[in-house]
Amino acid sequence: MASSSSVLVFDNHLFKNAFNEELYNTIMKNKKVIIECCIDLDEDEYPEVKEQISLRGWRRLSAPKQEISIDLIHEFYANAVVTEEEMEDAGGHTFRSFVKGVSVDDQLLGCCSGCLGVSHLA
Repeated sequence: MASSSSVLVFDNHLFKNAFNEELYNTIMKNKKVIIECCIDLDEDEYPEVKEQISLRGWRRLSAPKQEISIDLIHEFYANAVVTEEEMEDAGGHTFRSFVKGVSVDDQLLGCCSGCLGVSHLA
């Protein structure tokens, strides 16, 4: 008698595994994304504030994001959740997500802090 094994099918271009795809479909894609607020000043408005923004290196605060992909944000957070097995394999101290087939680790996230333009999911 041939043995049958269950193979979990998932979209490996978008998700790390079937668990993360299920998490996306059941929870994440229904979450509201709270977009960061930015300072949007007109050209001639509050020059002293604009000077301080420049001096402090805060230009990103005064340049609002033009487009934000809600689907990518949901995909990122769904793939950020790790299983116990993944945690054990990583020694319990790493963070890794997966977006459009590309692995994103904690070092990249440290460099790109705030790049998503998202405060958090609600």
